[in-house]
Amino acid sequence: MRRALPVLLLLACATGAACDDPDDDDATDDDDATDDDDDATDDDDATDDDDATDDDDATDDDDATDPCPDGSIPTAGTDVDLQLVIDGLSRPVWIGHSPDGTGRLFVAEQEGALVEVSTGVRIPYLDVADTISISGYDERGLMGVAFHPAFAANGRVFVNYVSSGGTEGVSRVSEFEVTGDPLLEAPDPLSERVLLELDQPAFNHNGGDLAFSPVDGFLYTGFGDGGGSGDSYGNGQNKDTWHAKILRLDVDSKTLPYGIPADNPFANDPEHRPETWAWGLRNPWRFAFDRLDGTLWIGDVGQNSWEEVDLGVAGANYGWPETEGLHCYRAGCDPSLYEAPVHEYPRESGVSITGGRIYRGCTLPDLDGVYLYSDFSNNSPLWSLTRDPAGVVAEGPVQQDRTGARISALGEDEQGEVYVADYNRGRLLRVVPR
Repeated sequence: MRRALPVLLLLACATGAACDDPDDDDATDDDDATDDDDDATDDDDATDDDDATDDDDATDDDDATDPCPDGSIPTAGTDVDLQLVIDGLSRPVWIGHSPDGTGRLFVAEQEGALVEVSTGVRIPYLDVADTISISGYDERGLMGVAFHPAFAANGRVFVNYVSSGGTEGVSRVSEFEVTGDPLLEAPDPLSERVLLELDQPAFNHNGGDLAFSPVDGFLYTGFGDGGGSGDSYGNGQNKDTWHAKILRLDVDSKTLPYGIPADNPFANDPEHRPETWAWGLRNPWRFAFDRLDGTLWIGDVGQNSWEEVDLGVAGANYGWPETEGLHCYRAGCDPSLYEAPVHEYPRESGVSITGGRIYRGCTLPDLDGVYLYSDFSNNSPLWSLTRDPAGVVAEGPVQQDRTGARISALGEDEQGEVYVADYNRGRLLRVVPR
């Protein structure tokens, strides 16, 4: 087995320079149809639909071959493969969908383009490239996207990207708006409304993910510790900064540019920034909410020894740089003072965690509720975790150590099917039954 301890995963790059991977050019690594209507045996009787190949009966929907919403067929078992959806992408770092019933799927490219890929063709949608400057190995650029839960009505799209300027760039969370029909048109590039900006002292550890909670409807976004190695800028345990944090914002508040949710854990604590929801993170590279129960899963990139997965807890301090995974990074630390990861793996097994997604699709019913994640290696793995009713996290049934892709992100479509982004080869791949 790769690792001995069942702990949770979080995105983080190892050292502070370039993730220890000698071929690491990625900004994400932080060193930093079976319906048988024509069949003579087809059972159209509304009181009986026992035909295993057809289930048109509204009174019976237990047929194992009923097609999924996208036309695929549910397949028993947990053996998976990766199926090409589209290639020709440039440094894909985020995958997601618009919550509007259209089934549209989007990919964010690091250089600044958000593109629609639903039809297997790359269609430009939104571009912030004019304000971005990256070259070679870099962790700047377009990092995260989130469509407002009511996007079909309000056309609001939020992005987290690192612009030019500042010391080594400025992380910016902005809102763009579709001024016409959100189901037919793209956001107006001139509609940008900046919510917050954070100066970055180094090119790495920028975090940058964005997600709306399915439970409270607030917008969550994350930042790393500012870069370098070993918490060079002292932000890990600094309460008075947005670095090394996950923030929680009310973007529907009448207060501009955003409101502070009244139940934010530090809303009334003068020592903390009121936006802070969780802290002590090194570089949270990809976090995701379970669409069923709202649990937040975080991948936090480690320094030299351990990559970790965390479960989101309001107000939690995850310990960086006192701890790395379940272990002391600084000699003499007390790990019991910090929120422990639910899973960890050693650097011998990977170089930088790529936080994943909880499978809630139709095609692989035996993976329902399984957390799929990866590592930003040249030949990335596809691993999984399970969480039982008591909250115990353990290694899951998907344990592929090599996929042939360099996975920078995992995402899901509107139906809950999971996809991975192959950073080096510019591909979008779907997780399918083997």
